[in-house]
Amino acid sequence: MGPRKAFVYVVRRDGPRLLVFDSLDEPGCEVPKGGLEAGETFAEAAVREVREETGVVVRVVRELGVTRYEGEEQRFLLAEAADGLPESFEHTVTGDGVDRGLRYAFRWLPIDATLRTQLVQGCGAFVDALMEAVR
Repeated sequence: MGPRKAFVYVVRRDGPRLLVFDSLDEPGCEVPKGGLEAGETFAEAAVREVREETGVVVRVVRELGVTRYEGEEQRFLLAEAADGLPESFEHTVTGDGVDRGLRYAFRWLPIDATLRTQLVQGCGAFVDALMEAVR
């Protein structure tokens, strides 16, 4: 089995809107994502990665799609965040991954077709499925 990564579309229902981040250390608008640890499911990895990268606890709703990129299995999951989160916030990545210590600036974007051009390559693979899921 090759490398596996969970990409997480974190939504809030008021809008609905998608949680994205811009790295304060590197360019590009992304969604939380990361590799699976030994014995971890994609849903477990999604919850852990979102917590490490954002400081936010989410609930995975369902899988939106699977793709492969350079031998890596990538699963895109829809997750819901609790109400009351700020419109924008910063967080320093925790955990043991290569991104530990990076600083991210988070914001919420409307869930529409413009996401395809706003997200860095790879992060927008299942924008159509996301739009359908939040209707």
